[in-house]
Amino acid sequence: MSSLTLHSCDGQPLMLVSPRGASSLPYWMTKTTHNSIPKEADTIYTELLATDLFSIYRTAFEQVTGQTLALIHPDIISTPEDESSRCKNDFCSLMLDTEVCKNRCTEHTLDLSKRIDQQAFTATCDANITTTLIPVNTKLGIVAYLRSGQVRTDNKEIDPDFFLKVSEAMPPHVARDVVYLFDEAKVYTKDEYKSRLTLLGAFALQLSDLANNLLIKPNPKSGGIVDITKRYIHEKLSEKISLDALAENANVTNSYLCKQFKKATGLTVVEYINRHRIEMAKELLTSKNVRIIEIAYETGFQSLSQFNRSFHRYTGQSPTEYKAELSN
Repeated sequence: MSSLTLHSCDGQPLMLVSPRGASSLPYWMTKTTHNSIPKEADTIYTELLATDLFSIYRTAFEQVTGQTLALIHPDIISTPEDESSRCKNDFCSLMLDTEVCKNRCTEHTLDLSKRIDQQAFTATCDANITTTLIPVNTKLGIVAYLRSGQVRTDNKEIDPDFFLKVSEAMPPHVARDVVYLFDEAKVYTKDEYKSRLTLLGAFALQLSDLANNLLIKPNPKSGGIVDITKRYIHEKLSEKISLDALAENANVTNSYLCKQFKKATGLTVVEYINRHRIEMAKELLTSKNVRIIEIAYETGFQSLSQFNRSFHRYTGQSPTEYKAELSN
């Protein structure tokens, strides 16, 4: 099962585990490679931001919780301005409109991202506003962050030193509005905030699954050897596929193909083939009239035992357990 560790506003870790029925999430889903940003991250980020899944979830989350939700680029400063400044908190909105907190907010988000290592992180900024950053992980690394919060989680007044600094750059009437809006901002209890983190953690796992599918999706417009190989695999998925045949099709050596494929996808050729065969098998298992051994051979596996081992590796269940769960 896939899991994601969240840190709540009181610093306590929360372990979020995906349900067994949602085991289409690979076992490596939440491993983070934060030292570098994958070259495909910009494209994947843009695609995730444009998906109906993200749009629908964001609208529902913000309407139900009253909190903001933004999708942040893995390179924080590359986030589109309308996304990085997205905020439903009237206090923060005013601060951003006057550009008093524009750089501070970006720096705070950047600081949160640097603290992330295979988990989400929650912290409070200089204005005593709590924010959480949750990574969207793939095999190749982080391709986006969910950022939410920008709320008060205690009854402390606005920090006097902070207010003194920011008020110097504001007309007196705006400074008064800042104090008023801060005082009027809803204060969420730690349990309330924690429950919203759990929802976001589950959504981050969904986005991770989607991002991984986008990463390995063949690009029909590309003629590179990796995309040529992906297309060949998808055409022959139900057949026996040899590395020799793949290399010959791409007109390269076996070793060169393996090296480039691993570099581009984060998966070996065999891992890529087996993962897609398992996805095909899961669709076939929804039919009650097809025997498991028939599905094994129809999806290109050479034996039932090989199929069972691969299925369990990628889903955490045997084909029989998966099929039985679908029937319940």
